[in-house]
Amino acid sequence: MTTTTLPATRATLGNYMSLICFQYLRVGTEDVAERAPVVAAGRQRGYDVIAGLGLLGAVSDGAAIRQLLDDTLGERGTRLCLVQAIHNLPDGAYRVHLTEGACTFGQVAAQPHCAFTLGVFIGALHGLTGTRMRGQETECCACGAEECIYVISPV
Repeated sequence: MTTTTLPATRATLGNYMSLICFQYLRVGTEDVAERAPVVAAGRQRGYDVIAGLGLLGAVSDGAAIRQLLDDTLGERGTRLCLVQAIHNLPDGAYRVHLTEGACTFGQVAAQPHCAFTLGVFIGALHGLTGTRMRGQETECCACGAEECIYVISPV
C-alpha cells in the first residue's frame, strides 16, 4: 500500500507528537510483526527526506552527510535524533553515531533497539549516494552505550 503525505500542519498541535506515542506504535508493531516493517517504514522516511530536499544521488562525503542529516533530523529539524558523526569506511560503508534517538527514549533493552531510526539512515544514505544500502546497529543507548552506532553498507 502506497500513501502520499501532503505537506500540512495541524492548526493547533503542529507537526509533532509525543515520543511516548511513538514508542507505543514502534514497540506494538515490533511485538506483532518483528522489526522488518519498522525498519522498512524508517527506510522509506529517510529516502523521502532526501528526495524532498532534491538531493537524490548528490552527496557521499560523511561529514557533509552528517551536517545535512543533523540539520534535518536533529534539533532544528524533526528531532528524531542528534547526529554526532558519520564516517566513510573503506568498503563504501558508513558508520553513523547518534544520541538522543527517538527509538531509545525511555527504553532499556538487552539487544539493539533502533529499528525505525536505523531504517531512516539506510534510506537517507541510499537516497544521498544512489546506492542501495543495508544496516546493522552495533551499539545502542537502550543497552547502556553512550551512543547508538550503525554500520550502513552497500548491498
